[in-house]
Amino acid sequence: MKQAHFKRALPLAMALALAACGGGGGGDAPTGGTSHPSGASAVSSGAISAFGSVFINGHEFATGSARVVDDDTGDTAGTASALEVGEVVDVEPASSSTGAAPVAQWLHIHPLARGYVDASDTAAHTLTVMGQVVSLDSGTLYSDHRACVGAATNPCTAVTDASGLAATAAGTPGSYVTVDGYLFGSTAGAAQIVATLVSVRDVPTAFPAAFKAEGVVGATTVAGASAGVTIGGLAVDLDHATCRVDGHSTACAGAFAAGEVVSVFAATAPALPATAFSPTVAIERRHLPVQTAGQVVEFDGRVSASTPASGGSAATFVVRGVTVDTSQLPAGTSLPAVGDMVRVTGTVSADGLSVTATSIRITHAARSVSYAFAGDVTAVAAGTVSGTFDVTVLGQTIVVSDQTRLSDRQSRRWEDDDPQSNPFNITTFQAYLAASASQHVAVKAAKDSSGVLQALSFSIWPASTSSEVAGPVDATPAPVAASASAPGTFSVDGVAVSAAASAIHFAHRGLSAISAGDEVIASGTFSSGVLGVAATQSLSNFVVDFGPGHVGGDDVPLFGGGEVPLY
Repeated sequence: MKQAHFKRALPLAMALALAACGGGGGGDAPTGGTSHPSGASAVSSGAISAFGSVFINGHEFATGSARVVDDDTGDTAGTASALEVGEVVDVEPASSSTGAAPVAQWLHIHPLARGYVDASDTAAHTLTVMGQVVSLDSGTLYSDHRACVGAATNPCTAVTDASGLAATAAGTPGSYVTVDGYLFGSTAGAAQIVATLVSVRDVPTAFPAAFKAEGVVGATTVAGASAGVTIGGLAVDLDHATCRVDGHSTACAGAFAAGEVVSVFAATAPALPATAFSPTVAIERRHLPVQTAGQVVEFDGRVSASTPASGGSAATFVVRGVTVDTSQLPAGTSLPAVGDMVRVTGTVSADGLSVTATSIRITHAARSVSYAFAGDVTAVAAGTVSGTFDVTVLGQTIVVSDQTRLSDRQSRRWEDDDPQSNPFNITTFQAYLAASASQHVAVKAAKDSSGVLQALSFSIWPASTSSEVAGPVDATPAPVAASASAPGTFSVDGVAVSAAASAIHFAHRGLSAISAGDEVIASGTFSSGVLGVAATQSLSNFVVDFGPGHVGGDDVPLFGGGEVPLY
């Protein structure tokens, strides 16, 4: 590639530096009982993985009569067709629900942040929005709803990964986004949110919750305010806010205590970067979607802390700020580690703030290695586990399951398509893919405890002759360095790559050859079992070596035809 062109591609690769650890594989068998809710009365909270009804936490809820409510504004005019894969919702099933697909009565939406991107840390894989540090991982999806995307006049390129987001600089606001995800930590400077979906939007007008932060209260005093709290890195002055606790208006002074979950919002933006905020409304939230003692509840999230069994007390771990008691799980149950993504089913305790687990499932193990593949699907077959499919991309078999977040991104305005009219989910998966005009897909995957690639996300993209692979370089066969007369060779999880020396870029000083364990992204043409990277660098023909894998994130980039990075 010409140097000017390479400067366009390199920031994308640099901004999405790979990580050897994290992201984990879904698809392991659940531990401690069934992974589905215990009866139709269970309240379920999680990220949407597919549509045709709605799929959450690996099972389907019928949405024909469901009402969607925005928990910030109380608006009930929303419809299920406007929801997105990756959006986190709380589902209240109808009391009359029976059968395999319970009927959803209410779908509650409550993104954790709305506002401008003020900072982006590419090494840590984080964004900062409304003072909240947002962790990005292999499960994070992106969508772009701006009017300019696909517009006939003054069109803009859709944002499809973190590298497309602008940060606040020199008084110019960064990209305006809505962040869905899970509460993680409360320490300022550390991650407060694990993002499942980052949606880029035009700045709304006359919307009371256009700028919002939701999180755990760290302190209850703010300099210069008679009533205030801190949420992550945001100092919130409540002197001009309406405060609500248990659904009732109350005096803001003393309304909220440290450790409680509070959401604050206003129609207008704070001074940027957002470190101080004067909201019009502050509402006490719940760690759990329901706090009734004895209620069955199901939720997912990332483990932020764990305590081993000691002195006769059972082990516990923390998800979304909720303490999970493992005392009722079968003996020998494997417990999650800090950083693992898990799904918990259990009963709410008497205090309404903790859960006694009856089932846990590690959906993404933090210690697993993440990979990404983009190319044409060459085979689809029923998997060895009922309800799964083995999909072949770049010669690799990847398992797609009810854990996989599925989306069809062939059209420019794919975010605005009604997923109910032509649903893409695990039930329709094989037929839908067979009928698709494009067989070109992007897959984020991680290996489970058996070494099987499990798809975290699976997206259909416009047809392309380019293919990509990203992940750590295999030790066997040993990498062969490129020379002026011969291409270099290496493999990524069995995908053979042959790359001309002039197409290889080393992102760190001191690197001069690709080594086993290095994190790489390779883009080229896949033929006869080899991903070939030609001598002339371009946006769809290159190799970037980021050096040895590093701990701290699991963002795995893909480009997809050069111009459009896949996420």
